[in-house]
Amino acid sequence: MHSSSLIAIKTFRYLSLALPLALPISASAQESGGYIGFSAGRAFADIDSSGLAASLQAGGYRIGQFSSEQRDSTFKVLGGYRLNPNFALEGSYFDLGDFDFDATLLPAATQHGEVSGLKGFAVDLVGTLPLREKLSAFARLGVNNGKVAQDFSGTTIGTGFAGRSDRGWNEKYGIGLQYAINEALSVRAEMERYGIEDNRVLRDNIDTFTLGVVYSFGTRKPAAPAERPVAAATPAPAPAPEPAATLPMEVTLSASTLFDFDKSDLKAEGLQALDKLVQDMRNLDYEFVLVTGHTDRIGARDYNINLSQRRADAVKNYLVSAGIPAARITSRGVNSDEPVTRPEQCRNTGSAQAQIACLQPDRRVVVLVTGTNDSEN
Repeated sequence: MHSSSLIAIKTFRYLSLALPLALPISASAQESGGYIGFSAGRAFADIDSSGLAASLQAGGYRIGQFSSEQRDSTFKVLGGYRLNPNFALEGSYFDLGDFDFDATLLPAATQHGEVSGLKGFAVDLVGTLPLREKLSAFARLGVNNGKVAQDFSGTTIGTGFAGRSDRGWNEKYGIGLQYAINEALSVRAEMERYGIEDNRVLRDNIDTFTLGVVYSFGTRKPAAPAERPVAAATPAPAPAPEPAATLPMEVTLSASTLFDFDKSDLKAEGLQALDKLVQDMRNLDYEFVLVTGHTDRIGARDYNINLSQRRADAVKNYLVSAGIPAARITSRGVNSDEPVTRPEQCRNTGSAQAQIACLQPDRRVVVLVTGTNDSEN
């Protein structure tokens, strides 16, 4: 196996280990779904000039002048299925272009050769690592089945150059960056290396550098509950209300009260709201507490799942520090899968800040408490 192949495999193994640590995933909010895409760019190959010279020399010729075309246009059409926010299976049809050489020989002769029909299909495992809100890095490792057709012409005698066509399985790997324009449309820039069948013109692989677009279909999401009124949390300390006679008790805390925008560290106003919630729970014989973090639909889904989980964990950790048994609390992040706003709302708001303000009800943390009420005597 080539050293470059070993490096790619080691890199992909590292990503496979690092991704689950970098992205805590809530089992109830894993993104999955299909996508399609197209990319195009340039392909680069190395003409095996030393091997060609050796073959010609064996026939009694030496190269006087040598020219080659070692780059061409390339494209691929792809389709994939995202298994979860970190991994996807992707298939593609590719065309790597054509490459050729011309040699003027001594004694007087010519030799022309070309490799064409470099088309085939590939299957890859793709691992993704979010870098920023809309920007992700990804690496791929897979196999390709490509055709290599080589043809020769010239005035040489006894050099053994003969046309043939071969097809076989070879390794394929690459790295890239992806930027989410919105939830459905993304752009990609990537570098890939395709292993190719043995031939007398090119060396063992072809490199591609491409730009492309990816369109994602609807994702599988947990069923959203029926819309219900959202109870606004009072940020400032206030007299505790009479405890509810029956449970469950559900309290919705606005994310703007608890956190700064795009953050998961509790601020002073948020601590006051949680202190009030803890006091409300003092007389409750709670059996189970579920803390659910919600974000709005702005930004990349992978990033928002992570943010909603970190916010839910921050509230859970504070409740535990206030005396709520950790064994009775579960936290989860659900991104924007259970919105308060309707899909047609908050469009064409005129500015990003206006859209953020319009979607404020979706950014929240919901605390659901179940159990019995000890205050009733």
